[in-house]
Amino acid sequence: MRAQDTKLQPIGLIGLGLMGRGIATCLLSRGLRVIAFDRDARCGRASLAHLERSLDELARRKMVPRAQMRDWRRKFRVVNSISALCDCPFVIETVTEDLDVKRRLYDELESVVAADAVIASNTSSLPISLLQGGSKVPARFIGMHWGEPAQIMRYLEVTPGQHTSERTIELTLELGEHCGKEPAVLRRDIQGFISNRMMYAMIREACHLVESGIADVDTIDRSFRNDIGYWATLAGPFRWMDLTGIPAYAAVMEGLLPKLSNSSEVPAMMKDMVASGAEGVGNAKGFYPYTKASAKRWEKAWVDFTYEIRRLADKFDGREI
Repeated sequence: MRAQDTKLQPIGLIGLGLMGRGIATCLLSRGLRVIAFDRDARCGRASLAHLERSLDELARRKMVPRAQMRDWRRKFRVVNSISALCDCPFVIETVTEDLDVKRRLYDELESVVAADAVIASNTSSLPISLLQGGSKVPARFIGMHWGEPAQIMRYLEVTPGQHTSERTIELTLELGEHCGKEPAVLRRDIQGFISNRMMYAMIREACHLVESGIADVDTIDRSFRNDIGYWATLAGPFRWMDLTGIPAYAAVMEGLLPKLSNSSEVPAMMKDMVASGAEGVGNAKGFYPYTKASAKRWEKAWVDFTYEIRRLADKFDGREI
């Protein structure tokens, strides 16, 4: 679908932090017009240089035709008030994961956009039904959870709330597919959605193994990377069981599941890391030692790897083999 063929323009975007900039890059790379707002004017100004670098890299790596986004500056506008989003038929918010903050934003947003405008939240954990609470038009609210880097990954989770309309779901899928995503649509709302629930179960068990003295961080990472990390780009857990024999998994589950961690507490090692000020490569302080230079190298490696995985995903394109 060409950008001029969709009626979902201009796309409103609220928040120009890490995720917001990635989403803006993705939208602009597909030729869409974007009106963006951030309460911190500095984020708006800084986003221009970030967008230019990211769009140039997409073209340089031949992910998107350069001609398709040559006039992106004309299509991208940073505004200084929510009211400037009044003509947007579709708005994506990427503000902080705070229910009160989001609800105040929605009150303000609903007072300016049309009654049939879609409001999509990039929340990674808050139930959409909860976000719909107290809204004027709950049918237009939906979860639209993007992956990072948003401009590269095919990942997109679409989560309807209790009152989300079919029209809202259809329009969200239309936009996601136009952006080159392979949307996963949940049948109903659940906290954490699909991928986060699976990921945090894995992280909890990884922390449990370290805290139990089974292995250190590097050993656990190595084992995971060379097993699950080896096949997960091709197959999900159910396809993997098909490929490797279903009965064996049922037999192992019987003895192993009772031994796995089911703690509802944040692991002590996670609390200690946060208390120490560790943010990961963002401040060169994490589970591994970093210098500023090595942190940058790891960030670059992640981007390079993501491009390679995207090429592999495009090759299979979600089709049956």
